[in-house]
Amino acid sequence: MTLRRILQSILLLGTGLLPFAPAGWCQGATGRSANTAATPVARTADIEKAVALLCQPKDIIRSKDGKVTGCKVCPEGTQFRSDGPMSDHWGLYGATFGHFTSPTDDNLLISGASCDSHSMNWGGTFLFTLKLGRPRLVRYDMGLITDSCHKFTLSSGRDFLVCKGGWTGQGEDNSYVFSAVFDASGEAATDFLFSTRDTGGTCGDPDDTKVRVTDIKDVQFTSKDSGLPSGITITATLGDITCARLLAKRDPGKLPAGVKTYKVEFAFDGKKFQVTPASKATLKLFDSN
Repeated sequence: MTLRRILQSILLLGTGLLPFAPAGWCQGATGRSANTAATPVARTADIEKAVALLCQPKDIIRSKDGKVTGCKVCPEGTQFRSDGPMSDHWGLYGATFGHFTSPTDDNLLISGASCDSHSMNWGGTFLFTLKLGRPRLVRYDMGLITDSCHKFTLSSGRDFLVCKGGWTGQGEDNSYVFSAVFDASGEAATDFLFSTRDTGGTCGDPDDTKVRVTDIKDVQFTSKDSGLPSGITITATLGDITCARLLAKRDPGKLPAGVKTYKVEFAFDGKKFQVTPASKATLKLFDSN
């Protein structure tokens, strides 16, 4: 089974998302910190009102500066809604405003974690509509983490997201870049653009066992004068080497011998991203995951 199919199977459990819906710069078993620094101050009130629909005011958790950071109980719709050792809080890790369900709808995406299982990336995203300053919860997409995404606009006028996600488990580190487009009901249709699967964490001894060492190092976006996206350039490393070579001492920041850096470019046609002809061969190197 390919990595694409494995990840699809993990995220499709109970989400109803097609074809795939992970997100977040850093997910899975790894920790995350709140990503709300870019939220306009004038819109923090909308975030507060939205979170108040997820938990009672007495259960809202705040940072030292008064910003909402989560709830003491898991919101309705999450896996760990019932009391238990895994369901004693919910963390808010991202808030994104945009016109996601239509070119005119005012929407808010709130990405949270700690109230869903590992197979669901520990969390998901709540989608709200905002009218006259009153949020209304539209749906919860379990497994869809949107705290590390870049917002773009389709030629139709609706906004969509390009996100980088990750999955860690049993010595394997998976990273991926995907797009998420929401329909009028708030359901996200997502599309894998690029993925890596690193197995270096399975090395125990510096022996001749072969592992794949790969990672997404950078994602750069380009836009037209109109503001519409024109493309994405992904920089990633890749190499099939022995555990002995991987564990050998080297200068900080230097890649292991045999691991190279590649760039893969995607162009945007107003509706979706497509790998450029010049990058197809490089993309196949990573697709062999």
